[in-house]
Amino acid sequence: MFDLRTGLGYTKYMEQWVNDYASWVLVLSGAAAMFTIGRKKRWGWLWFIFNEFMWTAYALITKQYGFILGAILYGAVGVKSYIRWKELSLDKHSWNKFLRLVWSRND
Repeated sequence: MFDLRTGLGYTKYMEQWVNDYASWVLVLSGAAAMFTIGRKKRWGWLWFIFNEFMWTAYALITKQYGFILGAILYGAVGVKSYIRWKELSLDKHSWNKFLRLVWSRND
């Protein structure tokens, strides 16, 4: 069976770094991605999804497979939220359209 750590030239130094710092880097990266999304930057969504792939790699390298489920769930929510955000930006579900629809039916 292919061992991800061996296949990537994983050394003892890298293992120590991953164990000590990688989760902190991933958490800060995810928070920064969410901040960017909150600033309505489209590339923040790409950063967020990329971060979930990095959590999956972290889970495989550290053999903490529960993080894979978390990455899948967060990634799915991220994709769904991006689609919803994109629809809102295209005025498909805006309040103005909703109000026009409601008022036009009452006439």
